Amino acid sequence: MGDFAFDRYLTYDEMMQWLSDVEADNPHLVEIETIGVSYEGRDVVAVTLTDREAGGPESKPALYVDGNIHAGEVTASMTCLYLINYLTDARGVDPRVQKILESRTIYIIPRANPDGAEKYLTTPEHLRSSVRPFPEYRRNYDPPGLRAEDIDGDGRVLIMRVRDDECGSWKIDPEDQRLMIERRPDDLEGPFYHLYSEGVIRDEDGDMVGDARLPLEVVETRYGLDLNRNFPAGYRPTADGAGPYPLSEPETRNLVQFISEHPNIGGALAYHTTGGVLFRPHSTIKDEDFSDDDMRMYETIGGWGTEATGYPVVCCYGDIWSGVLDDWCWEHKGIFAFTPELWDLVGRAAPETHEDPMQVHKMPAPKRQELERKILRYHDHYLGARGFVDWRSFEHPQLGHVEIGGWDVKECWQNPPRAFLSAECHKNIQFPLMFALALPEVHIDELTVERLGGGECLVSVLVSNRGYLDTCISAQARKQKAVREDVAHLQLPEGTEILTGRKTTEIGFLRGYRGGPDRQPIDSGENDAHRKRVQWTVRLLEPAVGCEVAVLIRSERGGTSRRAAKF
Repeated sequence: MGDFAFDRYLTYDEMMQWLSDVEADNPHLVEIETIGVSYEGRDVVAVTLTDREAGGPESKPALYVDGNIHAGEVTASMTCLYLINYLTDARGVDPRVQKILESRTIYIIPRANPDGAEKYLTTPEHLRSSVRPFPEYRRNYDPPGLRAEDIDGDGRVLIMRVRDDECGSWKIDPEDQRLMIERRPDDLEGPFYHLYSEGVIRDEDGDMVGDARLPLEVVETRYGLDLNRNFPAGYRPTADGAGPYPLSEPETRNLVQFISEHPNIGGALAYHTTGGVLFRPHSTIKDEDFSDDDMRMYETIGGWGTEATGYPVVCCYGDIWSGVLDDWCWEHKGIFAFTPELWDLVGRAAPETHEDPMQVHKMPAPKRQELERKILRYHDHYLGARGFVDWRSFEHPQLGHVEIGGWDVKECWQNPPRAFLSAECHKNIQFPLMFALALPEVHIDELTVERLGGGECLVSVLVSNRGYLDTCISAQARKQKAVREDVAHLQLPEGTEILTGRKTTEIGFLRGYRGGPDRQPIDSGENDAHRKRVQWTVRLLEPAVGCEVAVLIRSERGGTSRRAAKF
């Protein structure tokens, strides 16, 4: 859609209208279907992109892409929409797109969590994921204390600094008066402050209390679910926001059911923000427990992602990450899956953090303070100073004089400013294009019919995998029996009898061209080869000269190929 510049974040209704317009403009390339509903009853849609004139979606190897399972990570859904836009607009310009649409299928779920995204985009609320109250008691009860709210009516929930020269934990940064830094034991002269979320103090019934004293009890959000801790692989009920049991939420069930119902999916990308990294499995399985072959492929595919985005690949091993979608894709389905964390304000301001993106969370206070100064300088120079709100006085109805200001997380931290959105989306669609081209692709190289005499014929087919990846995708897929072996199916006219061979013959899996012809197979079984020949002896029970014989090769993850010949 050339009239949309990807310079803003679309609400649910705007997104659905945009998708409908794209489908109407590209009926042979785009199909939209509802795959389930959200907690609040919104349709969750999947977009299927492929050239149907070159074959149906299920007959081709497929890449799966989703975004925005976390409420505030709306760059993820916009990148999904940008990928849809690029695949429909660049067909005659980018040869990769032509190849992908003709020989691959791309499944895209642009907004896996529409309820959370809608609340994030249309209210001052900050929330992690689903709008369903969790734990359950939060449905009807919130404890008394400070609740995050937009009290000055500017449409944002920022930070309140409340002066307390005796017990305050923070002071103004002498190098930049906008920033707050931690108070040290040798800081003897104030002013000192407490930092709280902008909000008011309410009782159990939600009514504002008349008198409030420091320190304040902060009420945790009632939106405590984290949908990306609710998947079955490595699920832990004690993980923050994991939910009462695996797939307890409609949003996670929608995704697992969709992937399970599409066995042609061989690769998956789950877009998130923020961090500038490409997370890969596994949260609870160490790298040394992967097969060597799968580990090499994760390194190779991840390397393509790094080339495209500049983001390093990071293994998310560690219990804190368990119950995530990419773990489930690999562990249960043998699908190579990644979680790209889009947009990285920290990495832009301090590129050295890309050496180890997780180090930011471990920095001692002085280094964190210097990092925030760098970020603010970058913000002032490149982001038009839109993401930091200068401190201003406000007469709080309960606390008296306070100051409100600080980082506007929605404006520049969690997602890029609007002027940066299109470039961020464009950079991050390069990885799925490469990933899709790497999928396996079965092809019938030759089909011959040789007359043997006595009405008998030898039917011989040579089939190959012209794709980079093996048709099973991974050793893990074999281990889990997650994918059926490729099959050759003989199609004969009436009055023909098969003497040798089976009408439908399992042929194992076809190796891809990765590593060249001398690459060792995943295991030492006889069924591993780049090309395979299958033969049948048939007898013509009645005159069949001029009749057609055909062979159909079906590969769940490598697509289908059909070829016919005359007797």
